[in-house]
Amino acid sequence: MKKALFIIMSLCLVLALSCETTGGAAGGAAGGPIEGAGNLGAFQLVLSDNMANGRNFQGVIQNPLMLNGHRVTRGETYTLKATYTTSRTIARPIGVGFADMNGGWATLSWRQPGGIDIPSPSVGGAEFPASAAGETVSVEITITILTSAPGSNPRANTLVFATLDTAGPTTINFTEFTLTRN
Repeated sequence: MKKALFIIMSLCLVLALSCETTGGAAGGAAGGPIEGAGNLGAFQLVLSDNMANGRNFQGVIQNPLMLNGHRVTRGETYTLKATYTTSRTIARPIGVGFADMNGGWATLSWRQPGGIDIPSPSVGGAEFPASAAGETVSVEITITILTSAPGSNPRANTLVFATLDTAGPTTINFTEFTLTRN
């Protein structure tokens, strides 16, 4: 009986120490990388017609692996390193930012003065540059969180990609996608 109790207590101690050093369920120590998160590798993201909600073409990422259960919090900054091509020429930049889509729409990393619904640098957002169809683009952008997400689920921490280029839908073909909390 004592041996079983000793084993259980030892396991509890190991678990407690590992939660303390990795940040536990919150997903990493404040200001550091989020363990097991951020590298989504190669995938496709379609920017489709969002004209009913805001004169743009938009795609969203709500992948649980992107933040590994972490909630974006006011004052945090994230670096997104990406390499991609697009299926058609994009004449205007693609805005990139976090939004809460949990039962509605609330921007987390850009302001919406006058109803601007694209996360551009002029309103605190970040963006991918305009590019030709098939052109390989490598970017590294910084996203600053202005408002904390209400929870840690992927819908509350949605990464939004939107462009005012209204020539039609496009597919972003990512060959590299790494999001890191700074």
